[in-house]
Amino acid sequence: MAVKKISPLKKQYVIFGLGRFGISLTKALYEYGAEVLVIDEDEEKINEISEFCTHAVCCDATDERNLVKLGINNMDVAIVCIASNIEASVFISLMCKQMGVPVTIAKAQDERHKLVLQRIGVDSVIIPEEAMGEKLAATLIKPNMVEIMTLTDKFQMVEIRTPKKWQDKTLAELDLRNTEHVTLVVIKRGDDVIASPGGDCKLLADDLLVIAGTVHDTKRLSSKATERVLDDDIDII
Repeated sequence: MAVKKISPLKKQYVIFGLGRFGISLTKALYEYGAEVLVIDEDEEKINEISEFCTHAVCCDATDERNLVKLGINNMDVAIVCIASNIEASVFISLMCKQMGVPVTIAKAQDERHKLVLQRIGVDSVIIPEEAMGEKLAATLIKPNMVEIMTLTDKFQMVEIRTPKKWQDKTLAELDLRNTEHVTLVVIKRGDDVIASPGGDCKLLADDLLVIAGTVHDTKRLSSKATERVLDDDIDII
């Protein structure tokens, strides 16, 4: 299966691994209008994500021949979300770098894993514990908005609490993609997590919202998010 050629104005992303983080990231990028190729060995997960991405492929990503067939060398950004299998994580990341993917991001299990990924040239490495430490620091410095992840210098995912003007309104009424130029990816409501909420979903005052968009648009929301983002954990990494 070859990845179709797309407009040069759109970036192409490939995501390896469909854990909670991989799934949320896939949906956010696709809803934002990006071209997203997803690869995982679990056929059930591939079938579930297929409507939320450009291509979903069930295959062994540690087989270099599969990466060549899929045209990984045409991707702009590769995100390796496989941390539990260090060997697979390192091999896939290395292949992406050797095949010329401009930006490779990977999730690491620990500092040793991170060091190996950095040594082979991975551009950005995420460790869940470190990410949560950064999140806490950001909460203390800027309590109204917490940056979850930056994929490029222009695109990021942030967490805010429902702004007062959004409370008790449905997503259809708010039409955030047109009014704020952002995409709502996940809602944390108490112990529940609502992924890819529908238009009839009404936002409540205590909801924590994971928003995806440009750095300019997401930072602009900080002034509207008047309520403090408490130390609640979305745990999408």
